[in-house]
Amino acid sequence: MIQLINLLVGYKKPVAGPLDFEISDGECVMLFGPNGSGKSTLLKTLAGILPPLGGRFTAGGEVVLIPTHIPKVKGFTVREFIRTGLLARSNLFAKLDAEAETRVERAVETLDLAPLAEADLTQISDGEFQKACLATALTRKADVILLDEPTAFLDVDNRVMVLKTLQQIARSTGTSVLFSTHDIYDGEKYSDSSLKLSLKH
Repeated sequence: MIQLINLLVGYKKPVAGPLDFEISDGECVMLFGPNGSGKSTLLKTLAGILPPLGGRFTAGGEVVLIPTHIPKVKGFTVREFIRTGLLARSNLFAKLDAEAETRVERAVETLDLAPLAEADLTQISDGEFQKACLATALTRKADVILLDEPTAFLDVDNRVMVLKTLQQIARSTGTSVLFSTHDIYDGEKYSDSSLKLSLKH
């Protein structure tokens, strides 16, 4: 669950807000608006990267932001990439314990990535890579998943596949999902509600 209360976001001056909005557990919400309306800024604020300029927000549990343009690193398998979500929280050279490995395998299964688990990242589609990025959030037991333009540069089939996956993840795990997009037509079909940002004048 995440709740915005008179929230103002921006850098030195507000670019969006005041915002009053609530995302319930298990809800998938589309964030949209023109370039410069503060979509990425809002996501970074909710992830704790930027401080609010006014108002406040509350988030229940672990919040994970999946940014756009994550590079595919040659030589990493899909399973190894998913493990990095947990390794980043400990020691890059440490071994994962049995419980963490179970979380990795559960995420692989939840996102139907088992057939691709040993494939090199550079050999999978961009849509499949987005699913792998989602899996890293699941290994961290995310209660809130934020995604910045997860369908950018995807073809139609992969775009729809990623959006369907986001909604399925929200409903099956109870995770709150907020994703930004310019693809309003498809985004609306696979979200439970939407939050629109407008340019400030």
